[in-house]
Amino acid sequence: MHKIFPIDLFDEITNILATNPDLNKTLASVMQKAKKATSAGAWSLVIGDGPFFKMASLKTSRNIRKLKPGTATGISGWVMKHGAPVIVQDVLKDRRFDGEADGFLNLKIKSLMCAPIKVRDKCVGVLRLLNKNTGGAFTDVDLKLLTNISFHAGALIERAFLYKKIEKISITDDLTNLYNIRFLNQSIEIEIARSQRYGSLFSLIFMDIDNLKKINDRFGHLTGSRVLIETAGLLQENLRKIDVVIRYGGDEFVILLPQTPRDSGFLVAERLRKVIEKNVFQKGNGAPVKLTASFGVASFPDDARHKEDLLRIADKAMYRGKFSTKNVVFAAK
Repeated sequence: MHKIFPIDLFDEITNILATNPDLNKTLASVMQKAKKATSAGAWSLVIGDGPFFKMASLKTSRNIRKLKPGTATGISGWVMKHGAPVIVQDVLKDRRFDGEADGFLNLKIKSLMCAPIKVRDKCVGVLRLLNKNTGGAFTDVDLKLLTNISFHAGALIERAFLYKKIEKISITDDLTNLYNIRFLNQSIEIEIARSQRYGSLFSLIFMDIDNLKKINDRFGHLTGSRVLIETAGLLQENLRKIDVVIRYGGDEFVILLPQTPRDSGFLVAERLRKVIEKNVFQKGNGAPVKLTASFGVASFPDDARHKEDLLRIADKAMYRGKFSTKNVVFAAK
């Protein structure tokens, strides 16, 4: 009977990949977990000689080696060339096997499992798990775990590449330290491209604080600014590490939820609405404030297939609530 990896293992691995900017430490930490979870004897990474790893500052090591140009041979080379994951239960029965190209230190390779790391449709590396300690066979569930890791590793490398390209551009909001609209546009474009390549979904939430002007008029703009800062903190505390929170301007925020369908995005928005409604803002400053917010949710590609349309539809859904009852979540129509 094949074991099923617990959801929290996938979540833990996803969070590690999403939150640690050091690619060397991140991959080593994640692959050690994968090695233990699959009862593999060893792990390794074969990387190409492209610009992505250079920009992400990945270093070669005991487990990481660089594939020389024109030497994509063996099973690892086949995966690099075809961009497809594979399980080989007995390497001696596989004509693709190359003892030198597929070797790892002095380990005698009996079986292996490979998954490609892709960035912008190009295979830039191959993650490998070698030999079952139990003497058994790698399973489809094992391959799903490794493929999941390779998918997120590709996203991490692509994100590092993006950061380098736009590091000269200010991408954060001065008041809240959240990302700003410039970063939002880049992030949506990346998620759209990833969705088109892999068929994944993502959702967008537009949020507007209800009646912030009344707080500014009653308590002053300094209190209003502090409320915005506190709201930003609440959003970050109640979202996943992989979610992107944007200060869109004024009292509006946008939240990008990778790999999240609209129904799940709606539930996230509803949870945030309740968190804000229950919170007492500015408790320590002598002027406690209660407030609410209105939300609109849209999903790609279900509601829109272009960045501008997705933003417009989510914004329109939010304003339906803003001009009706307020303190409500509306999904795109």
